[in-house]
Amino acid sequence: MRGNKSLRNQTMRNDQIEFLKNTLRVCQEIQNRFYSERIKLGDVYPQEPWWLSKVTLIAKNAELVLSDTSATTAWTNDFRSRGG
Repeated sequence: MRGNKSLRNQTMRNDQIEFLKNTLRVCQEIQNRFYSERIKLGDVYPQEPWWLSKVTLIAKNAELVLSDTSATTAWTNDFRSRGG
């Protein structure tokens, strides 16, 4: 192991990192699919459905965790565990 590994790599297991990378990729695929389908229909500036903002937020937070800046993540109430 290299001595200069980031804090993320020291505190997260490989399966956790892969989960975050897969989450980010899936979110990006959902976003791309939404916009490509809207463009096919000629709707160049589509009104975003409520769920797309949730997908965007998940992607942003996954990027922040992967880049060691998870302290700046912003979760909405629907992502927090109840009682927490």
